[in-house]
Amino acid sequence: MVRNQKGFTIIELVVVIVILGILAAVAFPKFQGLSGEAKTAVVKGAIAAFQSAAIITLAKGQGTVPTAASVIAQVAGDGTVSFTGTCPNMTAVYNPDTTFNSTFTIDTSYCNG
Repeated sequence: MVRNQKGFTIIELVVVIVILGILAAVAFPKFQGLSGEAKTAVVKGAIAAFQSAAIITLAKGQGTVPTAASVIAQVAGDGTVSFTGTCPNMTAVYNPDTTFNSTFTIDTSYCNG
């Protein structure tokens, strides 16, 4: 009598599990640092938005240097990034993760404390 057995052997299953483990070990470190990079990109975008708004406000005011508060009011739309301090030294804080801070300097010709 011939038996038709269907399925995988234990060796085949172990080989597949080992291959998946190797792939996971290689891929995990690459994805681990992405959240930090995303937070850095958010803060850099907020910094660029702040500087652009300061320049636009300076131009609209025909050379009158805007205050930091007037510029912050224009860029603080979604609330994920907040600005603290006064010009020329301010800090941008990514709010969902308050441990992530990025300090930056704004040109004093664009911003007045």
